[in-house]
Amino acid sequence: MGLALGCLQVEQSTVAIKEVFGKHDDGLEPGFHCVPWFFCTQVAGYLSLRVQQLDVRCETKTKDNVFGDPIL
Repeated sequence: MGLALGCLQVEQSTVAIKEVFGKHDDGLEPGFHCVPWFFCTQVAGYLSLRVQQLDVRCETKTKDNVFGDPIL
């Protein structure tokens, strides 16, 4: 219903990507925004700003030929 009226709310730790005539125009910060759809303006998508953790295992060999498997 909000987009039908041209208003939307962007949640915390999220950014909305705004397009005008299919081209990137702006990033909308968290909060309340008016996006007039009748000017061919639309929200293309949302991007999370949360920190994501990725555990990576890599096997390594030291100078004294000892193999280790640290998690980075």
